[in-house]
Amino acid sequence: MGPVGEVELSSTAREIVAAFQDSLRRQGNELVTGPEVVAQLAIQVQSVLDDIEARLSGADATSVELVGESRLFNVDIGADRARRGIHPVQSLRAATTLFEVMLRILTRDLPPTDSAAALRLSRALHEAIMARVALASLSYVGFLMEKLQASRQEERTRIARELHDRVLHEMGLTLHRLDLHRHYADRDPAQARAKVDAAIESLDEALRTVRTLSAELRRSVGEYGLERTLRAYLEANAPTSVQFSVTTTGDVKALPPDVSEELYLIMREAARNALRHADPGRLELSIDVGDDAVAAAVVDDGAGFDTGDPDRARGGLPSMYERALLLHGVLTLTSAPGSGTRVEVRIPFSEAGL
Repeated sequence: MGPVGEVELSSTAREIVAAFQDSLRRQGNELVTGPEVVAQLAIQVQSVLDDIEARLSGADATSVELVGESRLFNVDIGADRARRGIHPVQSLRAATTLFEVMLRILTRDLPPTDSAAALRLSRALHEAIMARVALASLSYVGFLMEKLQASRQEERTRIARELHDRVLHEMGLTLHRLDLHRHYADRDPAQARAKVDAAIESLDEALRTVRTLSAELRRSVGEYGLERTLRAYLEANAPTSVQFSVTTTGDVKALPPDVSEELYLIMREAARNALRHADPGRLELSIDVGDDAVAAAVVDDGAGFDTGDPDRARGGLPSMYERALLLHGVLTLTSAPGSGTRVEVRIPFSEAGL
């Protein structure tokens, strides 16, 4: 594999990276995909190995703390996973798998009778991995907090208060349970595993709170339903010269409230952009609800624009992308001068299968 950035990988690091990727594939965990992410993993594994060596050598606590570039690297990992829509549960489960893979490889040459050495290595490995998981997890939540605040400037004070009281409380529980996991790692594996499971539940609750806030801030679909609310918006705002349609496939009522609310805001913003800037003759909105995801599109036959022109990044486009991202969805925009515009979004219903 050779050097990655400024890091020269040891043969042990290369073996661990390969075994870890193989384990994730068997689990169906798509956390490690793409050359950049693989390179990121390789650097992290070598860093953990260096950390273990320092801990086993008897270094004081400050010498193994994540500071400087090492800290920033793990902060960037958390933010990068948020941008890619990777749920923190995947990261925690991947961390457990990495621990198991590394422990198996690092202890295979130890004498079977040297249980003390195995326990010391296990503890050092656990501390090194958990320090990075905690930092990346906090970075992940911080990224979502920033996006929420950016898309709802008028609610900044309220969001900060709610996030402090609810999300940070759950994150505190997560870190506490991870610390308990470290306490039990050497003496009671079953109890240690239970603490990781509890930490996952706390982290899930924090993420659910973030999404609940997202839905509460601009609730407008309510009891009327998504299709009726979209149609009412077009009836109130579309000129008589514009023909419009709203079509649905599948059970729109099956959409979770947070997905329905955010999808409405995305589609409303896309329709507003078309009506304000494209001068269309026709505007078509469609919603297709599947078993575990919803796909929607807003299509107009108006003026269109050059999507590569940075000056055209207006009309709520950043907010639309951010809303899709917060629900782990994907938004794509297709347009060209004189050819109209098509905005498509796909949002999963849940974190099933994580």
